Amino acid sequence: MKRIILGIVLLSLFMLCAEKAAWAGEIDVLVNRLVQKGILTPAEAQIVVDETKIQVSKDLAQAKSLSVPEWTQRIKWGGDVRYRTQGDWGKTRRDETPAAGTLTKEQRIRQRVRGRFYMEGKVNDFTYAGVRFAGGNADPRSTNDTQDSYFDKKFAMFDQYYMRFEAPSDIIRNFGQYFSDLKFWAGKFNIPFQYSELVWDSDTNPGGVALQYASPDIKTGFLPDMNVYSNLGMFWLTEAAQNNDDSILYGYQVGLKTDVFGPLGTEANLGVAYYNFANMRGKTAGTYSANTNTRSMVGTTNKYRYEYQVLDVLFTLDNSKIMDIDFPHGFYADYIHNPCAPLGNGVLIGGYIGKKRLKAQGDWKARAEWRYIERDAIPDFMPDSDFYGFGTWTTYSNPLGQGTNGIPAGGGTNGKGINLAFEYQLIKNTVLSLEYYWMEPIKVSSTIAKNPYNELQIDVITKF
Repeated sequence: MKRIILGIVLLSLFMLCAEKAAWAGEIDVLVNRLVQKGILTPAEAQIVVDETKIQVSKDLAQAKSLSVPEWTQRIKWGGDVRYRTQGDWGKTRRDETPAAGTLTKEQRIRQRVRGRFYMEGKVNDFTYAGVRFAGGNADPRSTNDTQDSYFDKKFAMFDQYYMRFEAPSDIIRNFGQYFSDLKFWAGKFNIPFQYSELVWDSDTNPGGVALQYASPDIKTGFLPDMNVYSNLGMFWLTEAAQNNDDSILYGYQVGLKTDVFGPLGTEANLGVAYYNFANMRGKTAGTYSANTNTRSMVGTTNKYRYEYQVLDVLFTLDNSKIMDIDFPHGFYADYIHNPCAPLGNGVLIGGYIGKKRLKAQGDWKARAEWRYIERDAIPDFMPDSDFYGFGTWTTYSNPLGQGTNGIPAGGGTNGKGINLAFEYQLIKNTVLSLEYYWMEPIKVSSTIAKNPYNELQIDVITKF
């Protein structure tokens, strides 16, 4: 009889304690009651407690639980909410008409909110599918909602929807670890390349297909352990029903990453990418172009004057200490070159101190960057939208697009300047961020147009 009761107790405990927060309290209370009633001896009670905790821990590690349906254990979800106060000041915006020969000073303060929510499900042993919703509008480089228009409701839309295929377990079993980090993406998803904001805005989610691969560690004995990675992507920019000259971005990247080495606890990453924006020349700019690339008049419209075949060399160096003192810091640089245009170079150089990624309360990070991006170094719908380039009122009328005004254009080219930022984790999953930009045009023909433009962002970011 005691064995039957013991079996019932084990089953009951297993079901009651499937939720992590209740393990200790529920096990101890129930077992103590059984001991008090003489159903279990103290020795038997201890065995029940130990075996139950071990089994529940194993099941949780394998994402198993009797308390919720099995399909829910194959889904992960999360999101973030950000509140931003943003100030911009300097010269006239590009969508205003200045008086002849002058530029009007502008000051603007906005309250902006971003909300995002994602879900990803494990379809089978090697297939995953996910979606993400975000606020904002159709702008590919922004999910901000500016608070205006008398409390009107804001739209939410699909920001991402994708399938991801990872190497099946039988491939890993038969061929060792060589294919254990192989991913194929299809849909609309995160940027699959190692990148800086000189080339990609972090809010961009390209649509198409991509392949990512990272090799196992390569050990030479005299160099730091390292692995080779490669990323490939094919993303549609335009699609026309009447012809087959769609604009398509082809991306190829190869690089080396080291494991930690040396007295500073260093990790290094060197990546070389080639981005071919095929069939861009002669196409009309899209809705969210900053209109800072060089244009040519074709009929009554202005179209891209050059092709964009961009070489990108990216280098990062992350150190974890100085003289055996825990002091994270790092340096990074990015150089881009488009040989198809006379003004086709771009440079970003930066450094930071503090945690590279904030995880715990009290973590902080300070960084500083200098950016320089000539007019046709990259298409003007690609770079960080918070860093301003500078266009003209008649960009297309000048063969080099050097223009006469230098009007600020978010996320454009023909700009240089600095970016300073500080982040601090106030409490768990809550970060305060301050970011400042100072920017001025590279090419203008009038003195007044060289006036700089400024931007300050104060963010509170929560994640769940």
